[in-house]
Amino acid sequence: MTRVLGLFLAAMPPAAIFLAQTWLVAAGQSEMVLALAKHAGLLALLFFAFDGNSGLAPALMRLRHDDANIRTAFLVYRGAVMIVLAALLPLAWHWDREETSGLLPFCAAALLLRLLCLDADLDRKNLQHWSMLLQNLWMLPLAAVAVGIGKVDAQAAGHCALWSSAVYSAVHFRIHPPMRWAPISSVGAPLREICHLMAANGIGQLYGRGVLFVIGTSFAGPVASLVVYAKQLFNASGIVVGYLRRVELQDQGTPSMRLSLLGQAVITIVGSVILALAAQRLAIAPTILAAVILWQVAEKLSSTEIYSFQTVDRHNLAFAGLMTVVALGSAGLLVATLTGALEGFLAGETLAFALVLLLWAINQRHLFARSAAS
Repeated sequence: MTRVLGLFLAAMPPAAIFLAQTWLVAAGQSEMVLALAKHAGLLALLFFAFDGNSGLAPALMRLRHDDANIRTAFLVYRGAVMIVLAALLPLAWHWDREETSGLLPFCAAALLLRLLCLDADLDRKNLQHWSMLLQNLWMLPLAAVAVGIGKVDAQAAGHCALWSSAVYSAVHFRIHPPMRWAPISSVGAPLREICHLMAANGIGQLYGRGVLFVIGTSFAGPVASLVVYAKQLFNASGIVVGYLRRVELQDQGTPSMRLSLLGQAVITIVGSVILALAAQRLAIAPTILAAVILWQVAEKLSSTEIYSFQTVDRHNLAFAGLMTVVALGSAGLLVATLTGALEGFLAGETLAFALVLLLWAINQRHLFARSAAS
């Protein structure tokens, strides 16, 4: 029961976005689906990059560094992120002046509120589910605004970011341990580790959030709405798979994948049915629907194979697979943006997923041959 409650709380924010998009699809409001994806993708990208994986990273780093060095390293990391964001402001202003001016004061205040908060402080008290809920709390009012008001703009998204960050920081400061700090000159090693972990675990997250933002910003119409809806649907359900993987590792102590594979199969079947109903409501051609379902099924298979590499300590293959997806997916997104046809993006990512599956098959064949020879 505790696990079910924890999963419910952790999944509540992305589930709220998904349910809001389901409502908008059912109402035929395809442009609102894209507007919600645009602002949700931007805020998710911003907060993930700024956070620095502050739940997982400190837990791993505590084996090698003390708390004072870790906290100071996170402060330096987040300061560097804020400098990078400030340097990108002229580009954002040129891209969309109205959106930038509307979001800037709210997001700047939200980041300052989050500056000293580490999710690991809640994790150490076995409050991981509350930590995940608070980290993404902004999704709940954003989904409510989309459904209740029927309009998602920069100011609405900014208010959601600011006030949810105020709650987030208030909870953290209420229960965090006494803070200790180290000289900045002594945090080179933990700072490098934060950057390495963000590179390993964050590239895929940043890429996925960036894709939603670009599609929400650059495309319009029912096909774009279905693509965004499909990605949000499978992303939200991916939390269930992530939770099942943690249960596998905790209960069995070995990297079995039976539960997570079962979860993936159920998600594929249910997700395909939901997409078929959404496509019917949006009057999408069957060929486009088939391409979207194939794309998402291939993504789930690809992510499973990347995870299987990680379970056997083949992180080099996992990283190679991830970078293949990022490279071909980005190329496909560029082609789609230039041509105005999202089919280019679907083709690029689907090809990348197929290559990951091929890499996995080659590796399995190699392992089987080596086992047979021994």
